Amino acid sequence: MDMMSNGPATFAPAATSGSDLHSTTSSTGPTLAATSTSSLASLNDYSNFPLIRQGDRTYLRDPENNYPLPCDLQEIHRQTLRSLMLMRVFGGPFCNPHLADRPPKRVLEIACGSGLWSSMSHEYFTRRGHRNVSFHGIDIVSVAPDLRKKGVHWQFRRHDLRKPRLPFPDDYFDFVFIKDAGMCPASPALQASGLSEPLRVLKSGGILEIWDSDWVFRSLLPNPAPARKLASREQETADATATYTFSSATPFTRVQNKFLQDYNSWVEKAFDRRKLTALPCATIGLSFNSEVDVLENVDSRRIAIPLGELRWEREGHGKDPVGASRRQLTADQLSIRRTALLTVVQMIEGMEHILMEASGKTRDEWDRWWAAMIADLFQKGSLANGECLEVSAWWGRKK
Repeated sequence: MDMMSNGPATFAPAATSGSDLHSTTSSTGPTLAATSTSSLASLNDYSNFPLIRQGDRTYLRDPENNYPLPCDLQEIHRQTLRSLMLMRVFGGPFCNPHLADRPPKRVLEIACGSGLWSSMSHEYFTRRGHRNVSFHGIDIVSVAPDLRKKGVHWQFRRHDLRKPRLPFPDDYFDFVFIKDAGMCPASPALQASGLSEPLRVLKSGGILEIWDSDWVFRSLLPNPAPARKLASREQETADATATYTFSSATPFTRVQNKFLQDYNSWVEKAFDRRKLTALPCATIGLSFNSEVDVLENVDSRRIAIPLGELRWEREGHGKDPVGASRRQLTADQLSIRRTALLTVVQMIEGMEHILMEASGKTRDEWDRWWAAMIADLFQKGSLANGECLEVSAWWGRKK
């Protein structure tokens, strides 16, 4: 990765994990503290020494891996907030309506990070009396704690998603879940062969579900109608969280906030240089639609989470009764929007090195821009024109 150094760079060793498919070896906790090394052999040993310090953050140091976000405790905390928020707005740890009554026996979480989703899914199934669900997680670095200590049937394997095959046999899992893997270079979710690897390891009748969000922002136009007639549970969740379902026909406009406009232009430039897509949601949707010979019962939910209290909600424009009922947001609804905004700002902070490069700003110029952005987003109420975080989920059953 072409990184701009903000300070001395040091290497961080990876945690070890078992290589046998049936091994119960798991990481015992985050091992992300960077340590210096004098070994010349480690300079190109990206497998055993995958991380590098840049300033006060830790990133993947393999120059062929363009993953743009840090791999450190701050990013784990951001991902935790984002995941908990998504489970709230989606109404649970997955969207497929049949899994609650037909629990899987063996689950794979791709790009599992801290393993939070697996832990929450374990709790979800356990509350419903399903105690024999096993979870497997894979990621390029080992940051997940040993979930077995929490009673989860858990196995972790380190795996680089750029490899052509997942490290599992055919027809092995009942449920494969992927979240935010669109940012992973050449990940199984987005490679040229589409969803072939997740589908290869999925049993016939098994469920594939993917959650992701786009990296650029838009503004939602006033009082959008629901993208479709929602099931009662989905509508209750949308009302309770003050979020908006949308589709390709939902009216959006260019993001209105000037700082998010800056960010959009810089992130698109930075991602283009690294051959990453800033719009993974569109790509994943196309991948699902292209697998008509393999997948059935394909469906999706797309949700816009406003980043602030919207002007047209407060003023009650239009005759939409749902919009009118949201003019007075509850503390819980406001906290969801505040969480969405916080995770967006933390994401921008995590990509500072590539955004600085794309913007051409000096350190002093960047620091001034950053301070002005924070004041604008958090103190001036400048996110009232429909600026939102767009999140999406797709799922389907393997024939």
